[in-house]
Amino acid sequence: MAHLEITTPQGVKRLKLGDKAVTIGRQPDNALVLPDELTSRHHCVIEPWEGGFRIRDLGSSNGTKLNDEKVTTDLLDNGDVLKVGTIELRFIDPEQLAPRRRCDAPDFAAATAEADAETALHNQDTLDVDLHAEVLDAPTSYERKLRNIINAATEKPFEDTDISLVDNRGATLHQAESSGLESGSDDETSEGIRVFRLLLLACFRARATDLHIEPRIGDACVRMRVDGYMITAVDLSMAIYQRLVGMVKILCQIDTSRKNTIQDGHFSVSVKGRRVDYRVSMTPTVHGQKLVLRVLDSSHAPSRMHELGLVPWMYEKLRAITTRDAGLLLACGPTGSGKTTTLYSCIREVDVNQRNAITIEDPVEYYLEGCTQIPIDHKQDNTFGSILRSVLRQDPDVIFVGEIRDTETATVAMQAAMTGHLVYSTVHSKDSIGAIFRLLDLGVEAYLVANALDIILAQRLVRKLCENCRRAVNPTPAQNMKMGKHMEGVRQIYMPTGCKRCLRTGFIGRQAVFELLDFTDQMRDVVLETPTIHKIHKIAGQGLFMSLQQFGFQLVTKGVTSFDEIARVSGSD
Repeated sequence: MAHLEITTPQGVKRLKLGDKAVTIGRQPDNALVLPDELTSRHHCVIEPWEGGFRIRDLGSSNGTKLNDEKVTTDLLDNGDVLKVGTIELRFIDPEQLAPRRRCDAPDFAAATAEADAETALHNQDTLDVDLHAEVLDAPTSYERKLRNIINAATEKPFEDTDISLVDNRGATLHQAESSGLESGSDDETSEGIRVFRLLLLACFRARATDLHIEPRIGDACVRMRVDGYMITAVDLSMAIYQRLVGMVKILCQIDTSRKNTIQDGHFSVSVKGRRVDYRVSMTPTVHGQKLVLRVLDSSHAPSRMHELGLVPWMYEKLRAITTRDAGLLLACGPTGSGKTTTLYSCIREVDVNQRNAITIEDPVEYYLEGCTQIPIDHKQDNTFGSILRSVLRQDPDVIFVGEIRDTETATVAMQAAMTGHLVYSTVHSKDSIGAIFRLLDLGVEAYLVANALDIILAQRLVRKLCENCRRAVNPTPAQNMKMGKHMEGVRQIYMPTGCKRCLRTGFIGRQAVFELLDFTDQMRDVVLETPTIHKIHKIAGQGLFMSLQQFGFQLVTKGVTSFDEIARVSGSD
């Protein structure tokens, strides 16, 4: 019987060929899975043809070679050698009396040598393997790749079998298997649940904030956002992708029949007595719905002010405002810079047992114990401004406004700060001084800006170097000049390298860099007159003031992050 022979470290393995086509590639859904990065996901196929077999390339990136020549489609003869990526496979068909493709005069010496070689090959120990099974140990399969990410973490408090899937109504649909209560299901459903749990566990271990599953031609790409950067995790077959999408829709109570519309939802998981929520977004693309999960896990985020990494004088100023009866603390920065996390930490310093704290958020992402949290509902025409006016009639002491987006919200928030309320809010601006001009640009009266503001806190998130693989280098003259006084006494700084532990990125975790602008009477006078960046900088420089870049350079000298990372997030002063 015709078969393929593959030489492996464990010996020669033999795959019998029958009346069904055998697909070859590195995707797990192939009949023959090859662990080779130079092999395409679906590389080629060997199929019955006119009483024999032929090889057909499936549009692979590196091509399929037959006896060292690239082919698109060709018949197979006894003894032919196929090369798929870097792996060689020999086609053996003992029933073939003579090659059908060769037309030259026979070379009897060569034919005798080939026959002797085939006889020696048959005398080796061989292992028969079944079709539709991984013939080789395939580290590039989706499960192995996910396991590599999972096992790279230093802390492993639980496994994928400890994860229970909970729908948006709070009902547990798939109990943690370790509890012994997992209900029976068919193989396809079980595989979908297993892969989904592995993806969620990979997010836990890698500290991912988002999980992207995007369909492409023939497969689906899974990426994770780790420390603000997208990392490709694994490629999944379309069959597994469709099971995952169906499972998420069931968890979110979303219509599974609609595939060409925007769909949103949420679900949660329970693991070791801890609950983690997920926000789901599905958007139609040319190849199907792209699935994005936002991981709302606060376990890796700072929860108290002393965990933020502030310099002492900044900490004291922020700590002081949390004890006041009235005032306005404004955090600014781009989306994803950690503004809400910082303000949550400040709110937790407030004694909510003696003070009425209310938050207005879009949406509510994390639970704040002791606070009344109100979500924005645009369908009901509930905006930040309208809800804020209503909240003022709820006898609040502390108000957190998720974001100042318009004149109404800004005006009401500042009026509240001037009339005996402690207000926290955020605004999008480049830095603390830019936040002043952002408020004036929204149409807020200058006297409100001058009298309501107490502190503006700008921030960014920078990645922290992996201590396992960071390498020391001597700073260049340009870096010395850029960092100025921060380089005094510093002879070396650190650069990223990349290892298994940090997923080859060179970084693990993030640290905030801050810029705090304290509103003094002199600053209020400048805002009331004709404010300019130069005037505000001059007044700020007379007191304690440290720019985002200066704060970041201090982290560089301590080996926390790299010079390039600070230059990326802070720009130039």
